[in-house]
Formats: sequence, structure tokens, C-alpha cells
Amino acid sequence: MPSSSHPGRPTADEFDSDAATRLRMSRIRRRDTKPEWLLRRALHARGWRYFVDRPVRGVSRCRPDLLFPRLLVAVFVDGCFWHFCPPHTHLPRANATYWHAKLLANRQRDARHDAALTLAGWRVVRVWEHDPVEVALATVEAVLVAAQHARAASRRKTT
Repeated sequence: MPSSSHPGRPTADEFDSDAATRLRMSRIRRRDTKPEWLLRRALHARGWRYFVDRPVRGVSRCRPDLLFPRLLVAVFVDGCFWHFCPPHTHLPRANATYWHAKLLANRQRDARHDAALTLAGWRVVRVWEHDPVEVALATVEAVLVAAQHARAASRRKTT
């Protein structure tokens, strides 16, 4: 019986076929990926300031890639494999059942995080790693500008 913290889900030792796989998987970055870095660089050049990989208070275990707390905007740069991008994900042949369940669970977790953030008043932006940086920048910036306008309007109402 698996001894993982998730009942019914195999442990890493049970699905690793060899030491080379373990080594390869250990080198996958959780943050500071190239698409994330390019988006951060473009946003910073346009004058936007943000926090990187910072937890959101009140939303359990949620760490957006970019966080704009004053505007209540959370940005995620999703990798095609780990977030199960429909046109780009190709399941590994080895342990396909495990990977299919794992990637679906990742997608469900993303949906829970989006719902929790939205319920807490945040605007959530998700861009794919395959999106050109110009497209991702335009997407994120449109939400940031809308959030700025909404914040300014709410400040005017209270004064």
C-alpha cells in the first residue's frame, strides 16, 4: 500500500523507474522558469512592480508566480506539461496512469486556487508558457490597468 500523504496515489519511489529519472525530475524548477522570467522582465520594463512566488494571505498553499497586492491581481505562468495544456501535453508512456491522475489533480488544484482567490476578491490571470511574451504581457497588463481603474473608482466613492 502506498505510504504517500495522498491515499491511493503512488509515492515517488513507486513510480520512478531509475535514478536518472529521479535526477531529471529534481532539476525541474518550481519558479524562475524562462517564460516567467521573460514576463517579469517585460512587466518591470513597463513600470509594474510585483512580488515573486509570495503566498496570499487567507488562501491556503496558494503561491502565484507574480503578485500585485495593492491591485489584488495574482498571475500564474503555467507550464504546458505540469498544468495539462490541452494542445501540448503528451503523457509519458511509462506510468501513464499515474501521470494522467497527477496532471488532472494539478488542473483541479489550479481551479480550486482560482476559485479561492476570486472569492477573496482577487483577479486571477493565467498565461501559458507557450504564449509569446508580448501576448502574455498584453493579457496581464490589461487586467492590471482594469484593476487600477477599479481601485481609483472605489477610492473616489469613499472620499
